[in-house]
Amino acid sequence: MIRELASRAENGILVDLFWDVEADLAVVHYTDDRTGDAFVARVPKSHALEAFRHPNAYRPMLAAA
Repeated sequence: MIRELASRAENGILVDLFWDVEADLAVVHYTDDRTGDAFVARVPKSHALEAFRHPNAYRPMLAAA
């Protein structure tokens, strides 16, 4: 079960914070409508508010080719 905890939108950037009850993790969805950039980050629940406030600090890294 996924529960929405918070959402914010500003200057084309949308950040949503969810709690994955089964995994006991916070999930941050980030979308920048201006650039098309988007990602989902799963973080420990103790980092949920920090990840919501500063989602790019929790951006998943791309694997090296």
